Amino acid sequence: MLTSFWKFARRVCWIVFGLLLVWFAVSNRQPIILSLEPLGFLPAIPAYLLLFVGIFVGLFAAAGVTGWLRLKGFAKRRKAERRTDYLEGQVSALAEDAHQHRANKAHDAATEQAVLTK
Repeated sequence: MLTSFWKFARRVCWIVFGLLLVWFAVSNRQPIILSLEPLGFLPAIPAYLLLFVGIFVGLFAAAGVTGWLRLKGFAKRRKAERRTDYLEGQVSALAEDAHQHRANKAHDAATEQAVLTK
């Protein structure tokens, strides 16, 4: 029940935010001149469009950076998993060798004991 309330509250907040953006856009329709000095290009665009373009460029840049960092994290994790698998194999091989060495040593001791008792 509590989660459904928070879902509803979140939706209401997004609707209010959207209405505020529409209100801002309607209130700021006057054109502004965007100066791109070295190009000599002076477009006249609405103020709200400049703000929205800036917001979306920032969102896409942030999404690109976080996506890149996530990919790097996945690559590091995969490399660590491969290294762990390799080292676990090495530990298993060493344990098997140690077990075989103990078995050979016990066999040699038993054989030597048998020879001495004859």
